[in-house]
Amino acid sequence: MFETSRKPTVHAVASLGKLRMQGAWRVELLHSSPRNRLYWITRGQGRVTVNCVTRGYGPNTAVFVPARVTMALELASQTQGLELCLPPDNSLQLPEDPFHLRVSNIESQASLTSHIEKIEGELAAQAPAMDQALTAYSLLVSAWMARELARQEGMIMRDASHRLAEMFATRMEADFRSGKGVASYAKALQVTPTHLSRVCRDASGRPALALLNERIMYEARRLLLDTDLPAREIAQQLGFSSAAYFTRAFSQAVGRPPSEFRKPKLRA
Repeated sequence: MFETSRKPTVHAVASLGKLRMQGAWRVELLHSSPRNRLYWITRGQGRVTVNCVTRGYGPNTAVFVPARVTMALELASQTQGLELCLPPDNSLQLPEDPFHLRVSNIESQASLTSHIEKIEGELAAQAPAMDQALTAYSLLVSAWMARELARQEGMIMRDASHRLAEMFATRMEADFRSGKGVASYAKALQVTPTHLSRVCRDASGRPALALLNERIMYEARRLLLDTDLPAREIAQQLGFSSAAYFTRAFSQAVGRPPSEFRKPKLRA
C-alpha cells in the first residue's frame, strides 16, 4: 500500500482525548495539515506552538491554525476539548492568520461549543443535504471567529521579535524535505544561524535545529505508520543522503530504528 492523497475537504470533529489515544506524538510534535483546524480547549492547561511561537493555554482557549501552518499542542491527561477540522474553502471566509484567544464571555463559549457539536451531529447522522448543513454550521463558526476577534481587538499579543521565528516556520514547512540545514534557512532570511537559533529559542524554547529536526521526524513517523513506503524511499523523500543516515537520525530521535517503530504492536 503506497501513500494516497486524501481529499482535504472533509470536515471532522474529534475530542482531544481521542487524539491522545491515537498517539500523542501526532499532536504534540510539530506538524501541519491540509485542513484548517480550530482547537477549543475547555479544561486543563499546557502550551501550544504555532509557527514556532509557543504560548500557554488554559480553560476556554480557542486556537485557530490555518492549513499548512506548523503547530504542536501539549496534551496532558487532564486536558479536555475539541478539534474541529474545516476544509480550505475560501467561501467560508476563515481567518488568514492563526490566533490564540482566551474566551471569557460565557455566551461566546456556549455558542462555539454548540456550533461544533452541530457539525459533529451532522457527521454522525450522515443525513440528506449533509454537505449543505456542514457549510452552514461552518459559516457560523467563521462568524463566531470574526466576532470574537473583533471583541478582543488589541488583546492578541504578538511579539515583534518573534516575527523572524514565524518566517522561519513558513520556510521550514515549505522546505523541510529538501535536506537544507539551519545555515541555509538563516541565509535566506538574511541573518546568522546563531541569531536565528537565538530568536527561535526565545519564541519557542527550542533552537532552530531542534524545531527543524522535530518537523522532519514527525513526517518520518507518519510515513512509517501511514504508508508502506520502504525506509529508503522515506529517507529520500525527507532529504537524507542515505538510508543508513536516516536510520541513525531516527533512532537517536525516537529511541528505536524505523523497522521497530513500524511494528504494529509499537504503534501506540
